[in-house]
Amino acid sequence: MKKIIVTGSSSGFGLLTVQTLAKQGHIVYATMRNLRTRNAKVVENLNIWAEQNNADIRIVELDITSDESVKNAISQIAQDAGGIDVLINNAGLLIWGLSETVSTRQLEEIFQVNVFGADRMNKAVLPYMHQANSGLIIHLSSGLSRLHLPYLGAYSATKVAIDTLAETLHYELRETGIDSVIIQPGAYPATDLFSKIMPADNPKAADRYGEYGARIEQGIGYLFAASPDSPEPNEVAELIAKIIDTSKPERTIWTAIGLGDGQPVIESINESTHQISLHVQRMLGINS
Repeated sequence: MKKIIVTGSSSGFGLLTVQTLAKQGHIVYATMRNLRTRNAKVVENLNIWAEQNNADIRIVELDITSDESVKNAISQIAQDAGGIDVLINNAGLLIWGLSETVSTRQLEEIFQVNVFGADRMNKAVLPYMHQANSGLIIHLSSGLSRLHLPYLGAYSATKVAIDTLAETLHYELRETGIDSVIIQPGAYPATDLFSKIMPADNPKAADRYGEYGARIEQGIGYLFAASPDSPEPNEVAELIAKIIDTSKPERTIWTAIGLGDGQPVIESINESTHQISLHVQRMLGINS
């Protein structure tokens, strides 16, 4: 039984992960914003589900874009649980549109959630993990950290950034009992991430791209369209549970899932990146 924090627990992968882990007997801290307003019904339903399934789910108000909120929530959780075993950085935003249509304000907003928010959480939990010389941080990234497509530049940029931070942390924590790993899901239309896409601030700029711009939009729409072959989002929650149950020496930095025919290519890039980094670290005397 582990004490686990999940960010972005109100829907999608986050909610499924909370339920999957709680059913396995873990103590799960489901964190989200707006407990008494926008997410009040989510809180009510999750509490009912926990009672019906004899699951230990503890819902905590947390805004990952706020230093104060993160500090207070993690302090509260650590005191309540007596430690923190696992952090799952799941919360995220998706903005799409031609790069010229996405405002700098929007780029800042998506980085604040997808990158700085995860970094805040890492820095908040790591002291507790160091104290125990044990812990695991799982970062929900995306196959788009490796595959860069038009219309998705802002989102991909955040996933490249979080992959880099998470990979670096993995190497830095090598000689401790703590681990940092990355999951790279493909498109899962059944999650509500795509229904919450933030529209670009400057759509008129797309007019400059004419028919080609429309073709890009249509093509990217196909990528996220639901079909009978679409993967089931619960498999990501089950993968997270499997990684938690895997010992540190047996884990890999990256795990790609739901990427279809592109998955072997992504996995090959991951492995090449890893081997190059290890080679340079050996040259520098960092890693034998």
